[in-house]
Amino acid sequence: MRILFLSNLYPPNVVGGYERLCHEVATEMASRGHEVTILTSSHGEKVAKYPGQRVLRRLELLTGREIYVPFPGTPEQRQAVNAHNLAILHETLNEVRPDVVFAWNLFFLDASILVELEASPYRTVVMLTDNWLLVMRNPQFVANFFQEKVHGSSRFIPPPPPPTWRVLAGRAKRTLQQLAGITPPRRIQAIFGSNFVRDFYAAGGIWFRSHRIIHNGVRQPLRTGVPAPDRTKTTRLGELRLLFAGRLVDLKGADTAVVALPLLNPAELGFKKITLTIVGDGQDLTYLDRFRAMLAASPRAADITLERVVPEAELPSLFDRHDIYLFPSLYEPFSLTLIHALACGIPTIASDIGGNLEIIEDGQSGLLFQKGNPTSLAEAVTRLARDPMLRQRLALGGQRTSLRFTFERMTEEMEQFLRTTT
Repeated sequence: MRILFLSNLYPPNVVGGYERLCHEVATEMASRGHEVTILTSSHGEKVAKYPGQRVLRRLELLTGREIYVPFPGTPEQRQAVNAHNLAILHETLNEVRPDVVFAWNLFFLDASILVELEASPYRTVVMLTDNWLLVMRNPQFVANFFQEKVHGSSRFIPPPPPPTWRVLAGRAKRTLQQLAGITPPRRIQAIFGSNFVRDFYAAGGIWFRSHRIIHNGVRQPLRTGVPAPDRTKTTRLGELRLLFAGRLVDLKGADTAVVALPLLNPAELGFKKITLTIVGDGQDLTYLDRFRAMLAASPRAADITLERVVPEAELPSLFDRHDIYLFPSLYEPFSLTLIHALACGIPTIASDIGGNLEIIEDGQSGLLFQKGNPTSLAEAVTRLARDPMLRQRLALGGQRTSLRFTFERMTEEMEQFLRTTT
């Protein structure tokens, strides 16, 4: 197949897991003999060559010099950027003539990109593990969702599926069009990274001609001569070491962990010390400034360490050095880092929202706590601190669960869907 990957960012220019996963999938598809072209932006200005991939860094993003800084230009300049991007897309499509366009995160690009893809003669599949397309098509729904359900207390209730008669009628219409020699309008197809993302888009009124749910996957760590920690014991005698690892933005909920720490009394739980390690990037400078101030004001500031993000290859060692992994996101479509943690066998506590519910089975592969509630998080930590056998059971259960979310399974299912012509 000739596959044209379309992404706002591409390594070595990265913000989070979306573009990293895009790169890993593109690399895998190239290794399977597919002709892979990447159309992405020059944002970040770093360049790199990857075997079997032609990377075109020709798009311009509607953002400031830093990814979290708003676009500083005038409406006329915005229009000029959009016109440039559409011309580049049109030119690239005509040159590559892909069997399929595989569109990933298109945040900071204009919705006219989608209109152009729908109007083109080339099949397009969008990879949806976040809300970028919904923001383009129904921004008011997304704004209300975040106000009421992410930052508010309202729970998300998935909408009912479309009536069977509507599904059958759509199939019948396409069959009659084919028999009559009529080419129906080409509609975008979708791969959803989780059931939650599918339901989220459906609630926002976004439907696709066809779709497939393919849960994200990660390469499972291989332990070469290094035994997994005994989770009935802590990694340091007399100390309970908590860990947060993720992007330092408000949606990841690191502040929930910071507020929860003073609610934990080491002596009452049988420890001399309870510490919290925060590992994350600092690209969102506005949030980072607020977060640093919050750390400084914490009554347990001396027990909190802020460290830089580590490469994926170092995650097993990071998890092995800590006793409990905290994943307190306020909004989480489907997390790769959470799967990494389970695969590495660290007892894990996650918020009870979004894709987390498709990964964590409460009491079996991890513990769930009420999103945004430091008291609920502290109660879950207390439960694990007092029950060494529960820690060990969750560690083993998490490792078993992680085997359902392998990179190999994910890419195989993706390749099958991309080959599908209906």
